[in-house]
Amino acid sequence: MLILTTVLVLATAWLPVRIRGVRLSAWLLMPICRLLLPLFNVEFTALEAERIRQHNGFIFPNHLSFLDIILLVSIFPVRFLSKAELANWPFIGWIARAVDTVFVNRDDKESREKARDALAHIHTFPPVALFPEGGIFQPPDELKPFRYGAFEIAQTGGVPFIPAVFLYDPLDIVFWRDEHLLTAVWRFATHSKPIKARLFLLRTVQPGPNDDPRQLALETHGAMAAVLSSKTVHMPSQSP
Repeated sequence: MLILTTVLVLATAWLPVRIRGVRLSAWLLMPICRLLLPLFNVEFTALEAERIRQHNGFIFPNHLSFLDIILLVSIFPVRFLSKAELANWPFIGWIARAVDTVFVNRDDKESREKARDALAHIHTFPPVALFPEGGIFQPPDELKPFRYGAFEIAQTGGVPFIPAVFLYDPLDIVFWRDEHLLTAVWRFATHSKPIKARLFLLRTVQPGPNDDPRQLALETHGAMAAVLSSKTVHMPSQSP
């Protein structure tokens, strides 16, 4: 499936065809991601998914798993800011480059500046997802401090953003640890019970010219942490 997806995306990436403002190659990913969910026994709920389809701006989700990306693309051909090394991965990196992913080397100041410049001038429809935690870190049930650069870009350009919270049950199966991607995928694919995934969208934030990006980051972190804490308590257990 990965090979077939790569061939389809690369074969259409050069075509100047856009549907509702979205590249044809990006549209092809959406049905494939939707197919993966029942294939891997994932039960996904996103009650306000239409907001993502209509959104012209950024999406700021928490980051727990490679599954985060698949779930977002199953809703709409969302684009992403990604770590630079992913661009060189076979298949996945080729696909990412073909659908307008923005890459950044977070350890390189020049790379960060180029990514910021690209995001400052990028068309924000389809929406662009940036993970404000800056990666996936232990422990999985704790929201990490946000990098405020994404909020600065949103504030400077007056770009609205939607804070979003992913919840998984069981979390330990889908959480991407410091391990090879194939190891994480194998654990996920061989899990025998259904995996429940939910996406909660908070209110859309429209930054003003006088807003402080650091304060926006702190307030967004607090709102998302509150949702994460309260909803985790009520996630249905899969224990026998």
